[in-house]
Amino acid sequence: MYLAKVLGPIVCTIKHPAYDGKPMLLIGPIYGDEGDYEIAVDYVGAGIGDIVIAGGAPGVAQNVFQLDRAPIKTLIMGIVD
Repeated sequence: MYLAKVLGPIVCTIKHPAYDGKPMLLIGPIYGDEGDYEIAVDYVGAGIGDIVIAGGAPGVAQNVFQLDRAPIKTLIMGIVD
């Protein structure tokens, strides 16, 4: 897990069915190299400019979203107050 800042939404014309109805956001780490951006699936309602807790491990997205197959690497798990 790591702290990241939400930079903006990701818009796709075609995406894997596992992403249907799930907001995807571009995030950048607070501590780390500038330009290390990732796409993360949000399930806590984060917005642009929020500092979030992001991360994930193999199989976590499958359990969280109750999916058979989930090609999701990074999840936004919490918003830092």
